[in-house]
Amino acid sequence: MMKLKVEINREEMQNADFETKVKKSQEIIKNAIEHYNNVGFGFSGGTDSLVLAHLTLPFKKDMPALFVNTQHQFAETYAYVEKIKKDYGMNLTEVKADSDRYDEFKAKDLGEQFFVVCCEYHKINPLVKGIKDLGLDAFLTGIRGVEHEERAKETIVSPREGHDRINPMLFWTNEDVMQYVKLHNLETNPLYDLGYRSLGCKECTKIVKDKTAHERAGRNQTREKVMERLRALGYT
Repeated sequence: MMKLKVEINREEMQNADFETKVKKSQEIIKNAIEHYNNVGFGFSGGTDSLVLAHLTLPFKKDMPALFVNTQHQFAETYAYVEKIKKDYGMNLTEVKADSDRYDEFKAKDLGEQFFVVCCEYHKINPLVKGIKDLGLDAFLTGIRGVEHEERAKETIVSPREGHDRINPMLFWTNEDVMQYVKLHNLETNPLYDLGYRSLGCKECTKIVKDKTAHERAGRNQTREKVMERLRALGYT
């Protein structure tokens, strides 16, 4: 199948008004559903993925969704994912690695390579396998370019082995996400109320008290430095 073509001016869309961004994202999602045979999306329990689900499901209520259980997320995240799954009637598949090898990898004293090895095993490989097992030829993500310099390099349609990644919110800001949440009165993960800004595994995520800090300031910064390697392996 030919790659879906989406032509946008990234800078122009980044500076567009909120309604224009929402409509463009909806258009991208709709076109992807029409273009590909089997489209799915990722749901992590974070706010970006919640907005993605809310944008996507009106077009196809039974669209497959993937939740990667790294076996190290917060208890609140697991409970929240289960609640949203029920509330939205989400066709959600949970995927995870065969075993928890965090302590094994940590004991090897791998330096920054630990984050590559650990994420590849616990998060990336289960995600890639899940996409393959579901027979998806397109996978929608909620990534945004302003989150990280490596995500800023992405395109709306990103070819991967066996499927295309579609990033319909790539030009959204955090303010856009929060405006959407408020507009639709969406229930977000309770961890945000405790001071977390960006959610991941417990060991790599901390509360950020500085309200002016970057939205990923609470993520392990050594891990953030190896994002290029992680994304090359299949990390969203």
